[in-house]
Amino acid sequence: MRLEFKFQRGGTLIVTTDKEAPKTSQHVKSHLPPDAKIYQARWSGKEIFIPVNLAGKPPREHQSIRASLGDVIYFHEWEDAYEQTGFEAIGLFYGPEIVREWRGDAPVNVFGKVDPSQFDLVKAIGERVWREGGEGVEVRLIEA
Repeated sequence: MRLEFKFQRGGTLIVTTDKEAPKTSQHVKSHLPPDAKIYQARWSGKEIFIPVNLAGKPPREHQSIRASLGDVIYFHEWEDAYEQTGFEAIGLFYGPEIVREWRGDAPVNVFGKVDPSQFDLVKAIGERVWREGGEGVEVRLIEA
């Protein structure tokens, strides 16, 4: 499955979902936010994210606290992990990072990857969002 992220201030990223996280990919596909806003992450460094509120939550799968350039992740506050605030997001990494939140390391489901030919573009978009602030993004399924 492939997803397209089209940014308001320019640029379109193509993401291929990971076969190691089929339940997360299917769940995100079923609840895609067609029009959203993307922001710079406060704690995880080179990450931009879309806040979401998906009906139901995918299980933990293909989890890591390390993200690489181009990784696409899903996060919510996993049951019994810590106090719940309701935070939930789809994140795109424009550089390698340890995934964190205000309480420490944050395990995430790594469910996709930006096409490697677009690594320079994901870096440019990430830097732009960091420097200029949040921007609109359209997310759509481009291939089943």
